[in-house]
Amino acid sequence: MKTTLASAVIVLLCISTAFAESTKPLGLYDNSDILTSSFRVVWGLLIVLGIILLLYGLLRKRFSLLSSSPDKQINIIEIKPLMGKKALCLVEIRGTEYLLGISESNISNIATLPAKKKQSFSKTLQAETGEKYD
Repeated sequence: MKTTLASAVIVLLCISTAFAESTKPLGLYDNSDILTSSFRVVWGLLIVLGIILLLYGLLRKRFSLLSSSPDKQINIIEIKPLMGKKALCLVEIRGTEYLLGISESNISNIATLPAKKKQSFSKTLQAETGEKYD
């Protein structure tokens, strides 16, 4: 994505420079013409760059892999890249978490974690130790 953004900026800079130079007839330029055409090119470039960054932010927010809403049944909790095209992925499906190993050719289930129980810390401590805490 960074290479695409950089190449788009370079192309836009070349086009805007060519456009600014094509509007003047061939001949000698004075300093005010060069200054105004340079200012016009820079201003146009900043506007186009702002539009590109705005679209990039909107697309990234809209089509994120890790975005999840409460009404979805499958949630990707975390992805950890390992090396090359291999990664670990923690996925929650209807309250049960699965640790998946992802490689270039397949996806395998490494572990199935039980559903989470939402308890307070004191109840969890009491269940583990057998002593009552208030």
